[in-house]
Amino acid sequence: MKRKLNSDIFLVQCVFLLAITGISILLYTIFMPVYYEYVKDKQIIQAYSDIGEIDLAELEEKDYVMFANYENENLSFYIADEDMNPVYVTKNSDSEKHAITRNIVRKLDAFSRKPEIIRSNGKLLETAKYRGIMNQSEKDYYIVIKDIAAGRKSITMAEIFYLSMFVLMMIPGSIFMIFFWKQRLKSLEQLISVSEQITDGNFSVQVQEKGRYEEFNQLSACINEMSRRLQEQTGRLEENKKQMLHHNVRQDQMEKRRKDLIANISHELKTPLAVISSQAEMLEYTQDEREYYIASIQEEVTKMSDMVSRLLDHSILEHQMENMIQKKFDMKEVMDYIIGKYEGMIKKKRIHMESFLSEKCYVEGDREYIEQIVSNYMSNALEHTEIGGNIRLTLKNQDHTVRVSVYNEGRPIPKEDMEHIWSGFYRNRKEPRYEKNGFAHAGLGLYIVQSVVTMHNGNYGVDNLASGVEFWFTLPEASDMVE
Repeated sequence: MKRKLNSDIFLVQCVFLLAITGISILLYTIFMPVYYEYVKDKQIIQAYSDIGEIDLAELEEKDYVMFANYENENLSFYIADEDMNPVYVTKNSDSEKHAITRNIVRKLDAFSRKPEIIRSNGKLLETAKYRGIMNQSEKDYYIVIKDIAAGRKSITMAEIFYLSMFVLMMIPGSIFMIFFWKQRLKSLEQLISVSEQITDGNFSVQVQEKGRYEEFNQLSACINEMSRRLQEQTGRLEENKKQMLHHNVRQDQMEKRRKDLIANISHELKTPLAVISSQAEMLEYTQDEREYYIASIQEEVTKMSDMVSRLLDHSILEHQMENMIQKKFDMKEVMDYIIGKYEGMIKKKRIHMESFLSEKCYVEGDREYIEQIVSNYMSNALEHTEIGGNIRLTLKNQDHTVRVSVYNEGRPIPKEDMEHIWSGFYRNRKEPRYEKNGFAHAGLGLYIVQSVVTMHNGNYGVDNLASGVEFWFTLPEASDMVE
C-alpha cells in the first residue's frame, strides 16, 4: 500500500527531532561534566592567583568585593595565618569559623606550596578543594578554596529537565509540523489535481503561479505550458479530423455523383445511338429518303457531341468547386443583383415580381458560386412561369442560417421526379420541351445548386405549393456578424 508524502514527511520529522534530542542529551551527559570541571578548576586557580595579588595582612574594600564576586560563582574561602588566626572566611558565624579552623589543623599535611585540586572520592562533579600555603612578607597563610555547588546534582537535574521538556514539546511540535507541512503541501495537492484533470483530457485547467516557493511556481508554469500546448495540439487534431471527415463526405458525394453521372450518360446515350443505328439500317434499303436519314444521323451526332461537352463542363465544375474562395458578404446584395440581372426578361414576360428581402443576411462562401445558384433558381422560375404569372423571392435569417427561396406559379413537380431533379443530366420526360425521339439536352442547373450548397455546408430543397413550386436553400450564418 502506497503512503502519502505528508505522512512520510511527518514521520521523518519526528525521527529527526528524536535523533537530534537524543544526540544532544547524550553529548550533554558525556561532555558537560568534563566541561564543568574544566571551568571550575580554571576558576579556582584564577581565584588563588588573585589572592596572591592582594595584601592578606590588611584587606581592603576592593578585596572584599573580589571575594564576593567569586562567592557568587559558588566558591567559598578560608584564609588563616600561620597562627591559625582567620584572615577571611566565607561563613561569618563564630562556630563555623572554629569548626573550619579545627579541620584545617587536623589536615595541615594536606596543604602544599604547589597545591592541586582534590575531589572527594576522586570522581568528577564531586566537591573540589584547593589547599595551598602562600607566603607574603615572610609570613605563611593557609588558604582553602572550595567549590560548594552540587555539580552532579545540578547536571542530573538539567538532564531530567531537558528530557521532560523534550517529551512535552513533542506533542505541540508534532501538531505544528502537521499544520506546517499541510499548508506547504497545498500547492503540491493542487498540482496533482490539475495533472489528474489533464490526464482525463481537460486541457483548459491552469495552476496558480503566484505561490510562496519558486520551485512550485516553476513547476506550475511548466504544467500550464504543457496544458496549453496539449490544448492547441488537440484543437488542431480535432480540426484535422473535421476536415478529413468533411473531405471524406465530399469524396463520397463526388463518387456518388460520378456513378449517377455515368448511369445517366449511359441511359441518355442509348436513345441517340439507337436512332443512329436504325437510320443507318434504313440507308441500306432505300435511296429515296437518303438525305433525310443522313440529316437525322447528323442531328443525333450533334446531340451526342453536346452531351459530351456537358460532361466535360460537369468535370470542370467539380474541379473548380474544389478551389472556392471563402469570403463574407451580404446576401441582400446578391438578391438585388439577380433581380436587376433578370429585369428585362421579367418585363418581357410581363411577370408580376415580388421580393421580401431582409437586411444584414451575412454568409461566408464563394460569392460567384452563390450568385450562380440564385441565378439558376431564377432562370428556372422564369422558364416555368407562364406569361403574366407570379414570382416571389424571399430572403431572411432563420435559426442561425440564411434562407433563400424562389417561388413561381406553374405546374407542380411530379412526385416521382422530386428526388432526381438535383442530379446532372436529368430532364422530366413529360415536359413539353422533351422531343419526340425521347431525348432532350441534359441540364446542370439544379445539379450545380445542390453541389454548391453542399460544399457550403448548407441545405436545399423544393416544395410543391397550392398554386406553384418553391425552390429554396439555406447557408450557415457568418460567425462574426457585422453590426
